[in-house]
Parts: sequence; structure tokens; C-alpha cells
Amino acid sequence: MKLSFISSAILVASASAFAPDTNRSVSSTKLYLFGGGGGKGEGESGPGMMDQLAMFKKAQEVASKKNDLDKELQKMDIIGEAADGKVKVTIKYIPAKLPVNPNPGYDVIKVDIDEDYLGGVSSEDLSAGLVEAIRAGETQSTVLVTEKYQELQNDMAEMLGGMQK
Repeated sequence: MKLSFISSAILVASASAFAPDTNRSVSSTKLYLFGGGGGKGEGESGPGMMDQLAMFKKAQEVASKKNDLDKELQKMDIIGEAADGKVKVTIKYIPAKLPVNPNPGYDVIKVDIDEDYLGGVSSEDLSAGLVEAIRAGETQSTVLVTEKYQELQNDMAEMLGGMQK
């Protein structure tokens, strides 16, 4: 009899350990993933997880467009001229190799010199004509790249504008 009374007392005491606590107050909590709440005033919220995922997707689109643009520019032949068109230099655009080389480059792939001009020109004038043609080609290439990247910048502005609420 003593054993069953003691067993019952122990079971009753241990059963309350697994019962819910009725003395504490219950409050709801919000889950603020990646910002968007907590500590900010009414109506102010930062980007939530879905907004950041959308921003990440937009960043991937921009990177893809940039890569496509670089490939398009690499295929183009840009010609610089000097000496009234008698010296022509063909330039290729070399996109920046981030992070190793953050600056784009230009490569001279072809030089055309008029034979009549070559026969009667001094070496100093020929040298100056080549330099002038290379610089003209690089300038044209820079202008072309700037125009293309301006289109990319406008696309980015449209994308980011669509994300504003």
C-alpha cells in the first residue's frame, strides 16, 4: 500500500513537468528574415527575403546582359584612320577580366597602309600616322563601348525602377 501511494505521488509530481505552463503569458512573434522589421517605426520596413531574392535575380540579369554586351563588342572590328585614310588600323575590344584586370583593353589586329603612301612617306610621318590611327581607333572603340554601356545602364535603371514600391 505504501508503495502504491508513493508511486502515485511521484507520478503526479512528474506529470506536471510535462504539462504546459499555464502561468506564463503567450505572445506572437514575427519572423524577420533578412531585415524588414524589428526596431523600426510604424510603416518603415527594409527589404524582406523575397525582395532580396528579386534583387539577386535582377543582378544576375544585369550580369548576363553585360556578358552578352562584352561578347558583342569583342566581335566588332573598329577601324581608326590617319593620313587621309591612307593608314588604317583595326582594333578589337578586350573586356575587363575582373578582378584580375578591371580595365578593358584594345588590341590592334590589323594594319593597312596604302602602298603609294608607304613609298613616299618618311619613317617619322609613317610612325606618327600609325600612332594617330591607333589612337583614333581606341577613341572610336571607347565611344562605342560607352554608348553600349549607356544602354545597359538604362536597362538597369528600368529594372531598379520597377522594384521601387
